[in-house]
Amino acid sequence: MHGADGIPAFFLFALVIGAIAVIFGLVQRQQMQQMLLQLATRFQGRLEAGDFFTSPQVRLKFQGYPALLKFVRVGKNTNHTVFTITWPDNTLRCEIYPQDIFSGFRKLWGMEDIEIGSASFDAAYFITGTNKAAVRDLLSAEVQSVILRLATLSSANFFASREIQVKWLGGVMTVTKPTRLNTFESLEQFLSLCGLLFSAALQTRSSGIEFVADVQEPDTSETQCQVCGESLAGDIVYCANCDTPHHRECWQYFGGCSTYACGWKKFVAQAKQSSRRKAAS
Repeated sequence: MHGADGIPAFFLFALVIGAIAVIFGLVQRQQMQQMLLQLATRFQGRLEAGDFFTSPQVRLKFQGYPALLKFVRVGKNTNHTVFTITWPDNTLRCEIYPQDIFSGFRKLWGMEDIEIGSASFDAAYFITGTNKAAVRDLLSAEVQSVILRLATLSSANFFASREIQVKWLGGVMTVTKPTRLNTFESLEQFLSLCGLLFSAALQTRSSGIEFVADVQEPDTSETQCQVCGESLAGDIVYCANCDTPHHRECWQYFGGCSTYACGWKKFVAQAKQSSRRKAAS
């Protein structure tokens, strides 16, 4: 069956469907940018609209410390909502993950699940770090309470994950919600809770930190292997799905990508994002 110009009907139908999908995507992106602009205004930040390869994001400050709200794609259909903020102690390492299948791998690798003395929190989360005393001091009752509130925060999506991951690593505090919060109300609450978490954590550390006046933008690039916690040097491979770098040995031992909710089994020798940037420049 052909159209008026001899073009197969199924080809015309595919073109129409493709055009509708592109228009729908552009409308969604515009709506997201408008919502993020409203959010940036609410928190006195600024919107970075992004381009073909990058999603829009919001830069802002809490108590004078630079912060960033962004969305990270993990897999084909999964997005994470991520908040990062400069942390004034780059020696602190504390990572908090939900207790899941990866907890067993972390223990096999030799990562200790630190218990902080809260039965419910210890049961819900795998806590690791380089200094037990510092980790226990950091995770005060107020800090635990805010983390639990972040875990239960959800969007309009009924199937959205009710989990959370929090890291203090390399002078950056990172909060990862394994879903795309897609309403102004949920994003506003997410940012408010992240700011509250930052403040509560600062209160536990103020006696032992020398605060600097000139605070730099957070370096959110990976500088340490997520499996072993050591610096990324030597034989490095990248997840073929989300670009997260690993030591080749750590990748092989872990059996795939260690990024929260990714778990991809294939790696590449060069990150995809770097080649995309080159192509765009």
